[in-house]
This record gives sequence, C-alpha cells and structure tokens, in this order.
Amino acid sequence: MDIVISLLVLGTSTLLVAAPPVVVWRVLKAMRPAQTAGLRIGVALLGPWLACYALMVLAWLPAYAGQCGGWLGETTPCTGWWQYAQETLFWAAMGTVVPGGLGVLMGGAVVLVHWIQRWQGRRPG
Repeated sequence: MDIVISLLVLGTSTLLVAAPPVVVWRVLKAMRPAQTAGLRIGVALLGPWLACYALMVLAWLPAYAGQCGGWLGETTPCTGWWQYAQETLFWAAMGTVVPGGLGVLMGGAVVLVHWIQRWQGRRPG
C-alpha cells in the first residue's frame, strides 16, 4: 500500500503543478471577448487542488491499521478511526499545498499574460 500511496502522491503533485495553467489557458481560449470568466477561472485554478486532495484522502482512509503518525516515521497507537481520519485530512493538505500553490501561481501567470495581451490589443497606437 505504501508504494501505491507514494505513486499517488507523485502523480497528484505533477497534476497539481501542470493542470491549473492548462485548464486556465483552455478556459481563456474558449471565452468570447465580451465574456467574463471569473468563476470559470476560479474553478480552473482551485478545482485540481480540491480533486487531488479528495483523491489522496480517499486513498489513505482505507489504509487504517490502528497506527497514527505523519510522514516522518513516528507512529503511535490511534485512539480510534476518527483520530486517523483527522490526521489523514491534515497530511493530505500538507502534501498538496505546495504543488497546488505552485500550480495556482502558474495559472495566475497565464491569466495575467492573457489580460496584458488583451489590454495591449485594445490600446490605440
């Protein structure tokens, strides 16, 4: 199960970095000039993070074996499944926040470049 979780973490990290800029670019290309895409861009930026977070939580919850602890190797007996679920939510967030933040930053850069190009196209001269 550890290999499956490791591959899941690597795959979701790659997805979290690559998906937001690609999805934002596709949303912006499909948009008509008069449309605003605030909600679409927000979903494109945060959607991959939420999906990967949920996938990691769902992958880790069945691995409950009575032990709790983080990724640093510390394991202590859990007081129950609820404590394991809380730690799973915490560690899934810790595992997705950095690559998810990088993906959101890159997606935001795509939006910024698009808006600058659009603004340059509207200026006379």
